[in-house]
Amino acid sequence: MRIPGIPGASEPSFRTRDRRWMGLDSLVRETCAHLSEEGLEVSPVAAKATIQLARFVVQEPIERDTEALVETIVGRLRARCVVMPANMVLAVLTTYARVIVLLDVLEINEFA
Repeated sequence: MRIPGIPGASEPSFRTRDRRWMGLDSLVRETCAHLSEEGLEVSPVAAKATIQLARFVVQEPIERDTEALVETIVGRLRARCVVMPANMVLAVLTTYARVIVLLDVLEINEFA
């Protein structure tokens, strides 16, 4: 089942070392599963919105440290009626990055 995300945001596909293609929803589910193992329950909808906004924000021509990046994402989530505390946003993004490394993602194809 498809996870709703930010309207108009990209839905990239990820190619792993073993030549398998995975959609963003699969990585979101994997991220949520890892967070759950750590005792953090995050809605897949909130996790996907967080990841989509982060992917957009890091492409902006503004240098941000981790704290500023998280605060920007928290504010943009809130503007879309998604309430996530900064520590949860950081946990989602850190876990998402870890999932990409664990899956050995080699290529990302962007689709709007």
